[in-house]
Amino acid sequence: MLEISLSSVGIITTKLITNGETIVQATKSTYNSKLLRWGTIIGSVLLSVAFLSTANSFHDGDERQARYLVWKYKGKKDALWRRLEAKYGVPVKHAWEWDDEEEDGVKDDDEAAEDLDGEGEEDEVKGEEL
Repeated sequence: MLEISLSSVGIITTKLITNGETIVQATKSTYNSKLLRWGTIIGSVLLSVAFLSTANSFHDGDERQARYLVWKYKGKKDALWRRLEAKYGVPVKHAWEWDDEEEDGVKDDDEAAEDLDGEGEEDEVKGEEL
């Protein structure tokens, strides 16, 4: 609070009176703003690192990482299969557990030859006429 007074001689004097509450409030405000700023910076860095280190994003197509994994799991195929099963949630079957469609004698209709060009026999006739 600012106190202004006039003496009997005509001198104007000013006096700053405070109880310290505004100083404490300013200190808390400064501390909170620093805490918020550093919290935001640290949080954004951690979030960025988390996104970059997730599987199937950072190491996709990395030849050095692939070579390292081959070296790491050399002679430990069972550990590799268990890790892949846990990571992707798909069981890895052994060679004797595979379903052979040719042995069953049943083939899917999807395996039949399809004309992917969209040109049928009619288009071939039109092409000959030109």
